[in-house]
Amino acid sequence: MGMLVGQRCRLGGRFSRCNDPAEETCVYCGKPFCARHTYVLEGHEAVCTSARCRAKRDDLVAYQEYRRGVLARNHAGLCGVEGCVPHPAHECSLCRGHFCALHVRERMYPFREGWVTVERPASVCARCWDRRKIWRGA
Repeated sequence: MGMLVGQRCRLGGRFSRCNDPAEETCVYCGKPFCARHTYVLEGHEAVCTSARCRAKRDDLVAYQEYRRGVLARNHAGLCGVEGCVPHPAHECSLCRGHFCALHVRERMYPFREGWVTVERPASVCARCWDRRKIWRGA
């Protein structure tokens, strides 16, 4: 970690761009940012304060916790949704958690293939379905 030689922070508005020396580059948007525009700086993870990047970082942390809960319930032979007890007979194509028929649906899901987004059928739990809004265009 340390200042990026010759780089300036690229955060701020169109007419109020920050011009402070950049210290890191955001892992999500790739823009250099200064100390004032730092949201997270832990180990190799550097996240700027832009709303999209904060949302992605927050979603990733919450999603990791969600996956741990699904895995724990699956190990007990239960559906991945808390409070649901039916046997999990279906797998989410994205998180690979197991769910009952009520908690996973077949949907057309946008997958990135190079520079193109292709809609393909996938079995998706509600949590993974909602995440697409945050990560769209990433």
